Amino acid sequence: MQELRDKVAVITGAGAGLGAAIAQAVSAEGMRVVVADIETDHAEHVAQEIRDVGGDAQATRVDVGAPPSLSQLAKFAEQTYGACHLLCANVGVQRLGHVDALDADDWEWLIRVNVLGTVNTVRSLLPLMRKQPGEKHIVLTSSISGLLAAPRLAAYTASKYAVTGYGETLRLELADDGIGVTLLFPGGMATTHLASSASARPAELGRSPELDLDDAAAIAAVLSPTAESVVEPSYAIRHLVAAIRENRPYLVTHAPNATEVKERFGQLEAALSRADD
Repeated sequence: MQELRDKVAVITGAGAGLGAAIAQAVSAEGMRVVVADIETDHAEHVAQEIRDVGGDAQATRVDVGAPPSLSQLAKFAEQTYGACHLLCANVGVQRLGHVDALDADDWEWLIRVNVLGTVNTVRSLLPLMRKQPGEKHIVLTSSISGLLAAPRLAAYTASKYAVTGYGETLRLELADDGIGVTLLFPGGMATTHLASSASARPAELGRSPELDLDDAAAIAAVLSPTAESVVEPSYAIRHLVAAIRENRPYLVTHAPNATEVKERFGQLEAALSRADD
């Protein structure tokens, strides 16, 4: 997707953090942007920031865990801009804790939002994308946890591994339609992800447990081992526009865990080499 100017981007989870940074980055390339988030005021704030610097953005509410809400998002994009050329499915929620602490409701919620929310976002917007001639692209936000397991993140890791597999399949199946797919793997970022996950948690599941410092330390030891491992969202997506233009299959935002990821794939390679023994 070489030409972004005057094309339309639809971005979920765009009210803060990584999604907001993506919205601002593609707007800077001249794209018109649908800023979608479960927090309407946050979405409007980001859209206004884009308009304040001369961009074109409109905000709307979306709950990716609710398919009817995603249908409304597709209608909003079509009624507002008449198109969707770039879709960034960027919503994810979090629940930290030892595997024994995660109950069936926790698992169901993360799968419903992180996995089915991603799938249904694509299902809802794909018909509109297919109506547009020319190049189109989809960006799916997985996570470094979609490549590397860490303790206290069982449900989140499982959900992001699922997004990785879905995105790789989607890339194969949409290639003949002229729709590229990039999987985005963010590492540790300075965002309000945990707070936004807590506020998005359904009331019937009760309040999110208070952050356990032991859980946080166990996760950080693997995924964010140094202070430099945690970056600002604007830095994390610095190569995203290039990845879209080049139709890269993968984009890792930063790699403090490169050794561990390579070790994991090395162990898989060794297992493959022994498969025919």
